[in-house]
Amino acid sequence: MSFAELKGLYLKLGGDYREFKKLSGNIDVGFKFSFSKRISEADVQLFGLVSGDMNPIHFDDEFAKMTKFGGRVAHGMLTTSLVSTALAMLPGTVVLLETSFKYTSPVRIGDLVTAECEVVEREKNRFRVNALCKVGDKVVAEGWAKILLW
Repeated sequence: MSFAELKGLYLKLGGDYREFKKLSGNIDVGFKFSFSKRISEADVQLFGLVSGDMNPIHFDDEFAKMTKFGGRVAHGMLTTSLVSTALAMLPGTVVLLETSFKYTSPVRIGDLVTAECEVVEREKNRFRVNALCKVGDKVVAEGWAKILLW
């Protein structure tokens, strides 16, 4: 199956596909950038298939209703994968070296998640980026990433 066919199927299933665009500008401490995406049923299903994480909290309505979340939630790593997308949008070639995230609130299918990032440290071509994932004004994940930028 070609990428175009797969993308068409993803869109037909309700996926929120955003064209990938590189940013421009001088990347240094204080540079801010973001990426937003609505989490769909297709995202949760496909992330489970790709990652192998078939935890019932993501897939079983009856099971999930009995948890403290009161219903199904998206994978935490699906949520923070939007930070990876935001980082990849930086000018040049981006290599992810290290990450750390804390998950603070659940993300539901249909939520619009925004990964807000800010460069906070620089040593030559290595950067530390702080990141918040938000649904509206609510922080659902927070953390940082270290990247190499050529």
